[in-house]
Amino acid sequence: MELPGWGVPAPLAPPAETGIPPEAGTPREELGAPEALDTLDGLAAAYSYPVHLLPAPDRPWLRANMVSSLDGAAHHEAHSAPLSSDADMRLFGVLRGLADAILVGAQTVRQEGYRPAKAREAFAERRAAAGQAPAPAIAVVSASLNLDFDAPLFTEPATPTILITGAGAPRPAMERARAAGAVLLVAGTGQRVDLAEAVRHLGALGHRRLLTEGGPHLLGQLVAADLLDELCLTVSPTLTAGRADRITVARSALTLPHRMRLLSLLEEDGFLFSRYVRAAAPAPRDG
Repeated sequence: MELPGWGVPAPLAPPAETGIPPEAGTPREELGAPEALDTLDGLAAAYSYPVHLLPAPDRPWLRANMVSSLDGAAHHEAHSAPLSSDADMRLFGVLRGLADAILVGAQTVRQEGYRPAKAREAFAERRAAAGQAPAPAIAVVSASLNLDFDAPLFTEPATPTILITGAGAPRPAMERARAAGAVLLVAGTGQRVDLAEAVRHLGALGHRRLLTEGGPHLLGQLVAADLLDELCLTVSPTLTAGRADRITVARSALTLPHRMRLLSLLEEDGFLFSRYVRAAAPAPRDG
């Protein structure tokens, strides 16, 4: 089906049939003119977090934003930019503008040269009304803490960068992280990070609207731990071949695939922008 640029989503089942209340997504007939999604405010409204579904203050909603080529590659030569577009980057900025914290793996931080998220005037009023900091925090998952603490991510953040590691992380690296001004969270008793505990820690800090940008290894672990509530997936009209990772990489497959339900679908210049949520509203997690 053809859609007019950043137009209205494709016709979908009514929200009651998706298991998501109307506030979680906007059905086609409520969006008004196609221009509604040509503005940052329109996109922000369409992608607002369904925080009313959350049963407890430390139970965040975890959304992922990823891009994939037509043949399943999550990157090209270790970078996602060759798969992206202006519209994809526009949505990337909107999703960041809505989040309390952005969860990302250390490998992605190193490969993509991550910088701190910026406070953007376009989202200032919305964030203030929601009780959010002017910019989302970047929360880096790293068992080894092998990071450049002289990088802008640690020297120039609008909101202090969060480092999430396990109790077995090297002590000197922990001290360097604290000295660099990072907020250090310990999740897990061994070398590996316990992601369920990490998500609970972020919720306890007030970060209820979480966004993860991967990479594939982190997203695979989040899916395996049944922590992902929503996936915003850009399908790029490109082919890459090669041996690039797909958007999730994990040690083993799930016993049963996790079923997601399509909430909205947009198109621009051959790029598809889909939004999937859990097939049913989430129940409180243990702990």
